Amino acid sequence: MRIYNKYLILLAIAAGLINTLLAFLGSDDLQIYFTVNIIAYLIITLLYVHLNPRARRALSSVGVGLSAGFMVMVTMTIIKILSGR
Repeated sequence: MRIYNKYLILLAIAAGLINTLLAFLGSDDLQIYFTVNIIAYLIITLLYVHLNPRARRALSSVGVGLSAGFMVMVTMTIIKILSGR
């Protein structure tokens, strides 16, 4: 099995376990799901950083996109807190 396949399988298993655990705990906030899945993605990607340079660039661009989404959520939460809602 190639390292890319192991990487994708590990991401799928981690996302499945995380989402199942959050659902079992009764979480109904989509931001929590998104945040925890992004953190898991970034940690697993750091573990597989020894991939070839082309794959590393692709994974970095995906990570930047997910981090931007995370920052948008943080900004929206801060605005919500500051506005008093």
